[in-house]
Amino acid sequence: MTDSTPGAAGPVGYDAEHVMAMARGADPGMPEEVARELAVLAGDHLADMGSLDAPELARRLLADLPRAGATPAAVVARSAVQLCTERGLQS
Repeated sequence: MTDSTPGAAGPVGYDAEHVMAMARGADPGMPEEVARELAVLAGDHLADMGSLDAPELARRLLADLPRAGATPAAVVARSAVQLCTERGLQS
């Protein structure tokens, strides 16, 4: 399943660019590159996960991209889950 972001996987309708924008709105100090990479990774993980579980998603993001840090991983995870919930997307 792919979205409008080239190379990104995730539930149909998942938009990594929108998740990135949501995350940067919640944490304006987050570097754009970090937010984008985490948002794309979040889509990949959501495609594999059986539920929209922000803490589990944040753990996976941090494991994949430890240099990003725990706070950006958590913010992106919450943003990704929020987007999926608002759009009625299934993981």
